[in-house]
Amino acid sequence: MEKWLIVFVGLTALAVVLQAAVLTAICLQLRRTNVRIEDLRQRYGDRLDSLLNRADDILKTLQTNSHLISADLAAITQSARDQAQKFDRLTDEFTDRARLQIIRLDELIAQALRAIEEAGSSLNRSLTAPVREAAAVIQGVKTALDYLAHRRRPAKSGERTSAGEQMFI
Repeated sequence: MEKWLIVFVGLTALAVVLQAAVLTAICLQLRRTNVRIEDLRQRYGDRLDSLLNRADDILKTLQTNSHLISADLAAITQSARDQAQKFDRLTDEFTDRARLQIIRLDELIAQALRAIEEAGSSLNRSLTAPVREAAAVIQGVKTALDYLAHRRRPAKSGERTSAGEQMFI
């Protein structure tokens, strides 16, 4: 039994030595991997840090610019609203003034037409009244001359006319 004990102790020792060798190999491999990882981390870490810094700067710039753009858009919107209100007031004022001018123009045209009509009537009266008077005077003179001419001529037997008929003619 002692023999078996020595064999098992030897096997256990061998297993422990083998285990230690494997653990040492694993440890050495982990160190090499750690060195490689550290090298990769340094190599790509600097690049990654610069990329992250750039991304951070871009985000800050975007944030600042977005606030500026937002403020500018708000100002533009307010300005457009103010301009639209001014334009609305201007068109209302223009429409009111145009309406008043049209009313005034209509009144002026109506007054001018009345004045032209009155002037035409007055001109007609002033021109036709003397013409009528002259025509009446001429007719009176003609009638008087006819009367005088008939009175001096002896009356023919078939031409008997009275003085009233002669004046009527």
